[in-house]
Amino acid sequence: MSRSPTNILDRPLGRSGARSSEGSVVSLSAFAYVYSELVQYHQGRAASISELERRLESAGYGVGLKVLEMTAYRAKETKRETRLMSILHFVSSSVWKSLFGKAADSLERS
Repeated sequence: MSRSPTNILDRPLGRSGARSSEGSVVSLSAFAYVYSELVQYHQGRAASISELERRLESAGYGVGLKVLEMTAYRAKETKRETRLMSILHFVSSSVWKSLFGKAADSLERS
């Protein structure tokens, strides 16, 4: 019998239609409801469209940063990438795959 990972960073993210080791996955309708409430919350407190955009961007920044940190931790790379093309390749492959279930369509090099 396999044991579930004890470290929270090692647990699978889980996607719609798949079961995690804990047996629970957030449904798409629950995610849509929370997202809708978040937008309505900030919409009621913003005086203009640009302020609403700024508020939503700041709300999503922290979430995006945590997802990026977790994906980098799980990749277990020994060195930190500092070159732009290496970072873009990491985002288009690893990060994109963990968020959307497949690698990004294309990364053009010039």
